[in-house]
Amino acid sequence: MNSRLETTRNGHSSRSVTNPTPSGCQPGCHISPRRILCVDDDVVGASLLGGILDSVGYCVVLKHCPFEALQCNFASFDLAVFDFHMPGMNGRELFLRARASGAKGPIILRSASTSFLSHEDRTLFSRCIDKGESIHTLLGIIATFLDPNEIPDFGSYQIRSCSRNPQGT
Repeated sequence: MNSRLETTRNGHSSRSVTNPTPSGCQPGCHISPRRILCVDDDVVGASLLGGILDSVGYCVVLKHCPFEALQCNFASFDLAVFDFHMPGMNGRELFLRARASGAKGPIILRSASTSFLSHEDRTLFSRCIDKGESIHTLLGIIATFLDPNEIPDFGSYQIRSCSRNPQGT
């Protein structure tokens, strides 16, 4: 994974994961990476998620502070994944500001407390997923939004996407 840790003047950090192709991809494999913005104040959890998304071929930008995320060009992302409970600004407020700033793609809420959110908050987002759900569930939701005609089997993603001869001969 190719990543860069950035620290701002207020001491918050963000990690940009920028490896556009999955590791182990064969030369000549042409994958058009989709850009995903992930905003979560849980640095470890967000970094793990970013690494997984990166490993299946997405170009990921991680922000650990919602105010840092507001500095992004939201229109440049194909999809966003927001946490709900973050210091200073919750996921709903970030959602509204992102839409006002040009975010056009789906915005997924991934939170540890989705069952406690109001109906209004849950219906605002494209999808809501609890952090306790399987990563395969989240990957499937992302693939449904970004590649609706081809939902990959993430267990064999690299082989199927990058193999020049699917029969292995």
